[in-house]
Amino acid sequence: MAGGVVWIVAVAALLAGVVAMNVAVLRLNVAYDRLGREKVDLVADNSALSAELSSSASTARIESTARARGLVAAGSDQTTYVTLDR
Repeated sequence: MAGGVVWIVAVAALLAGVVAMNVAVLRLNVAYDRLGREKVDLVADNSALSAELSSSASTARIESTARARGLVAAGSDQTTYVTLDR
């Protein structure tokens, strides 16, 4: 009889260990899923910022902002090239 109780306790302890392991794996999967969603959000934010930067640096936008501030483009007769010696 005592041997049967020992086996029951041993099997119960092993089952408790399996349950504890499954809970730990489930927690890791939840954390992994949350990090995956955060990564997707960050990639989307980076894409939006890249598009915003691209449109902010566009030549047409810079020219229209310069014209709005009273600046005009220099004519070809007003520009010169400088040759630097090495």
